[in-house]
Amino acid sequence: MEKLGRLDKLILKGYKSIKEVEIEFGAINILIGANGVGKSNFIGFFNFMRKLIEKELELTVAQMGGANKVLHFGTKITQELYFDLHFRPNRYTASLIPTLEDKLIFQDENTYIDSSNKNFIKPNIGGYESNLPYYDPKGYGVNAYIVKYINDWKVYHFHDTSKSSSIKQPCRVDDYYSLATDGHNIAAYLYYIKQHHEMVYKKIVKTIQRVAPFFHDFILEPDIANSDMIKLRWKHKGSDLYFDANDLSDGTIRFICLTTLLLQPNIPTMILVDEPELGLHPFALDILASLFRVASKKTQIIASTQSVTFADYFDVEDILVADTKENSTVISRLDASKLKEWLKEYSIGELWQKNLLGGNP
Repeated sequence: MEKLGRLDKLILKGYKSIKEVEIEFGAINILIGANGVGKSNFIGFFNFMRKLIEKELELTVAQMGGANKVLHFGTKITQELYFDLHFRPNRYTASLIPTLEDKLIFQDENTYIDSSNKNFIKPNIGGYESNLPYYDPKGYGVNAYIVKYINDWKVYHFHDTSKSSSIKQPCRVDDYYSLATDGHNIAAYLYYIKQHHEMVYKKIVKTIQRVAPFFHDFILEPDIANSDMIKLRWKHKGSDLYFDANDLSDGTIRFICLTTLLLQPNIPTMILVDEPELGLHPFALDILASLFRVASKKTQIIASTQSVTFADYFDVEDILVADTKENSTVISRLDASKLKEWLKEYSIGELWQKNLLGGNP
């Protein structure tokens, strides 16, 4: 049996602003749409799934405000959260229903190989947590493969670059297992890459230099006073002085995190990014789009954006449009054949601005 290749299709019903969607995915999936149409809810579902397979469903539902907040327009309107994930070659489905205590429990849970009707997971009726096994990097079989795949689903957002942001604070040297979703361990992760994946590290540095020509290299060394900690420092071209993250622009810091995420040696099974364009110069967006294409050869990317400029760097087949219909989020893929004549004169971004794609910016 093959290992999972990518998520091919998602059917999702009853989750927050989403009444029902059915989406087929490619290697790159750029989600466009206006504020408030449910892009964040859709992206957030992938985090929800990771918490589910980590057996933190009960805690996660409580943190989200209870089943009434998770289900589409509350429990009076929606009595079931259903999802159907089609992988290659496997499939995972489940139905969750509310309890009187405002929790969610499993009504059923199923895993399959290809299109077979054989269920590979034990019945889960009334359970508060998934019957999928705990994550085991050496595990095998359909259930282990599904767990390993979903375990990587994290939504990255490097928005907070204020002086007090975690990115600019020291972090533990041993916090290098994976890049944190907010980038707080970027120094430790780059230190690990430099020590063990020199060619990847050089590529990251070279890519950053294209956007920030003044940047020479990182200074990645544990703190002299506390060798357990490390801080993001760097050297300016033509100077012997050392600088830290506070001396970088917000856009440069975000670009450093995004470049590291997309070029890292141990790339996740899926990369989900919320508004990656935030604070980036158009030239940096060009480089970022190129990084998306490079990374998509090894992984799958789902990114939400409100940037017309960023959308312009992608093909029509890469675009998903989020909109609202009857107070529910609807997500659809663009039909290239219907836009063929328009695209002879206008770019994706221009068509979006003209409200010819939906998801009006």
